[in-house]
Amino acid sequence: MQHNKISGVLMVLAFLLAGCGEEPVPEPQYLSANKTQVTFDATAGEQVVQITANCNWVVSETWDTSVGKWFTVTPIMGQGNGTLTISVQANAGADRMADITVSSAEKNVLITITQKEQEVLIRSVSQVRALYKGSDVTITDKIVVRATVISNYMHIDDGGLNNYTSMKAIVVSDGEAGIQLFCAENNTAFKQGDKVEIQLTGQTLSVYNNGPLQVNGIPLANITKVGTETLVAKEISAAQLVTGEYESMYVAIPSVQVTDEDLNKSFVIGSAHTSIGMIAQTEETFDIFSSRYSSFKDVTVPSGSGVIKGIASVYDGRYQISFAQISDWEGLTGERFYTSSTFTLFTTEKEVSGESGQFTVSIAGNVDWTVTSTDPEGFAVSPSSGSGSTPVTVTYNQNPSLSESRTADIIFSTTDAAIAQQTLTLHVTQSPFEALVSDPVRSWIELPKVLPEDDFAYISHMTTLKGKSVRNYSFWYDTQNRLAPWVAYPLYQDIMGNGSRTDAWDYNPKVPKRYQPSLFYSFGGSTYDRGHQLPSADRLYSYDVNASTFYFTNLTAQNASLNQNLWTRLEINVRDWARTCDTLYVVTGAMIRTQEDQTIEYISDNDGNQVAVPRIYYKVLLKYNAGQAENGGYSSIAFWYENRAYNTEYPVAADAKNVKEVETLTGFDFFHNLPDDIEEAVEASCTPKDWGLN
Repeated sequence: MQHNKISGVLMVLAFLLAGCGEEPVPEPQYLSANKTQVTFDATAGEQVVQITANCNWVVSETWDTSVGKWFTVTPIMGQGNGTLTISVQANAGADRMADITVSSAEKNVLITITQKEQEVLIRSVSQVRALYKGSDVTITDKIVVRATVISNYMHIDDGGLNNYTSMKAIVVSDGEAGIQLFCAENNTAFKQGDKVEIQLTGQTLSVYNNGPLQVNGIPLANITKVGTETLVAKEISAAQLVTGEYESMYVAIPSVQVTDEDLNKSFVIGSAHTSIGMIAQTEETFDIFSSRYSSFKDVTVPSGSGVIKGIASVYDGRYQISFAQISDWEGLTGERFYTSSTFTLFTTEKEVSGESGQFTVSIAGNVDWTVTSTDPEGFAVSPSSGSGSTPVTVTYNQNPSLSESRTADIIFSTTDAAIAQQTLTLHVTQSPFEALVSDPVRSWIELPKVLPEDDFAYISHMTTLKGKSVRNYSFWYDTQNRLAPWVAYPLYQDIMGNGSRTDAWDYNPKVPKRYQPSLFYSFGGSTYDRGHQLPSADRLYSYDVNASTFYFTNLTAQNASLNQNLWTRLEINVRDWARTCDTLYVVTGAMIRTQEDQTIEYISDNDGNQVAVPRIYYKVLLKYNAGQAENGGYSSIAFWYENRAYNTEYPVAADAKNVKEVETLTGFDFFHNLPDDIEEAVEASCTPKDWGLN
């Protein structure tokens, strides 16, 4: 332990000698304290020590400098009898000690100060929730909560349902109350049923947008697993749910059903977070909330009545549940409840894609019925009869037309005399079968040579810049492996712009969805990012052009460390190089095989489709300067990196290649639209120092 000794400046010797022994026959000195051990608890406080003396005395202090000074002593000198006041600050750490020495010319008295660490306070979830009084509050006491993880918001690849807007969220409950933890990082450690101890010192309780109370930004390191237990839902009524008293608890709510308006919908509609309306027999309403990332997003909501389970919550004043387990909706199997004979089809129009598929439809009712199709060959129905909300499956085959929609009517009929309108019709429209059609190949400088090949397509995107139609980017697409072997584009200041990133993850409208990966959220685990081939930062001049960089056809499974470090630095260099020339022509590519290894590694997208993982990424760059005489103003450089983490963060001269080397590696013919003599000279040479690389 390091120490620091402080004594009362220059006063000591002269003061002590002057105060004692002036008489010819000096009185014997005495110096003592009424206590030599002073102990404090963890809170701030003060105590006094009585000094008994017949001489002058001074105080010196010794403490652990690595901890810092946490106490004060007053006064630091005295004569004769006196009182020392010792004050300490609140202790948020371990036990700590310091020494005070009271000294005269002949005597020393050692007083030891001890302050205990803060006592660990085991609190229930209800007690923690009670600390919140309507505005953010930071917990200063050393509080530990013991609870069980009831949510399963982890990524699908980690066994989770992924049914929340963030994988940073965890919901815990001790059986009497619950609370949400919004962690500082994605949860990959704590699974449903894990019993945990949560350290809350220094953490903040907050509510966002009238949502659930949460511990905001808590590190995963503050959570410790101490065991496991089986989840048991607490049965409550819908009336109890909407009081909010069961927020963040796993509950079972009987006598409920989906509202008529939301019958036949899936838990997630399109690519949006979705709330499905529920109604109780006692008429209270609430929602089932599911994120667009949910593993069960395509499941049709059960049409029956019964018990539903989930984690109780609230958002913007609307009460809701989110599922904890796939079995949470299995209790909705009973007859729908109505006060009179009912026969209703809330949805009367249905659109489906040109590919084959199926969907379910249910009557909101409590009577017997039959169902037929006007085109049983193209749109078959099963079963052909039923009662109440029994679901009917409509199975349709591929539309034989590439240009014309086709239609059919699904007709429900009842003979129940209590029903006035005894026939209900669902009109189905099927789009033309969407074919993948390559665009005409232009003679643009950046384009590699495009050769016809099965399962591949050439696609180009245009945009408007300063009132003119200009090319945005082009790519060569591998439909079987769901990625582009190359993306080519021009780069210059105007098209880069200076706007904002959109994060508009979506399908490419020019490629049928069946050929694209579904990547509304990233690949499973932390190994791969959704790596852009055309970087978002290369297209910031408008919302639309930036959104086009988030098309799934532009994304690949890129090693997260490579994407966030070395590759990002290369992309920054590319933009800097583009600012110093008239135009920089860029080809970015991803190789899923090498000459040495022809096997392909795959990873699942958000829908479980197999997507090829690149082994190598490359960039081929052609710079054009109008004022340069050599090689018609053109010069080139190229790079390639394995799809892995690198220790280095910045591209260096040793990483640079000439274009011919990358052509040999990939088999592509780059910049073939240049005059042959210029192409040959430019592609064979590479001078890294001309690109600022050492």
